[in-house]
Amino acid sequence: MEIRLSLVLLALLLMCGAALSASHPRAVSDREGHDLAALGYLEDQAAHARGNLDVARRLATTYLRLGQPGLAIATVRAAPPELARDALLTHRLSQAYEASGRVEDALSTAQLALARCSGVGACTHATVATLETHVEALTMLQRWGVQEPRRDTRTALAYRLAQRTARIASLGVPPLSQD
Repeated sequence: MEIRLSLVLLALLLMCGAALSASHPRAVSDREGHDLAALGYLEDQAAHARGNLDVARRLATTYLRLGQPGLAIATVRAAPPELARDALLTHRLSQAYEASGRVEDALSTAQLALARCSGVGACTHATVATLETHVEALTMLQRWGVQEPRRDTRTALAYRLAQRTARIASLGVPPLSQD
C-alpha cells in the first residue's frame, strides 16, 4: 500500500515538474509593436542613471503603455526622492494606480501631482489642463464607486465629461452653476 502511494505521489510530482518545465515565464509582452530591445535599453538606463528624470518618466510611460501598471509603480517608487517630486512622474504613478484598480490612491496621487504644479512656471498650461482633467475624471470614478476602471464602461464616460469640462474652461465659458 505504501509503495502504491509513493508511486502515485512520485507520478504527480513528475507531472507537475513536466508541466512547469513546459511552461514559459510570463514577461512584459510586446502587444503594441513596441521594440522590447528599446525597453531593455530604458531599463538599463534607469538602473545606471537613477537620477535621470527623463528616463524614469519614459520607463514608467512605457510600462503603462504595455499594460504593466505594477512595474510603472515600482519604477516611480524606486526613483530618488528629488525625482519623485516631479509632477509628471507623480501623474504616471496616479495613472498606474488607476490601471491597477486603486481609484482612491489614484485620485489622491493625481491631486498631489496637480498641487506640485502650483508654483509659477512649474508646469505648462497643457500639463495643468491634463492633470485637472485626470483629477476630475477620478473624482467621478470614486463618486460612482468604480472598482475596476479598465473594465467599467463608466470610466470612458468620466473622461468624456472631464474633457468636456476642460474644453469649456479653455474657451473661457463659465461653467453652469450647480445651484
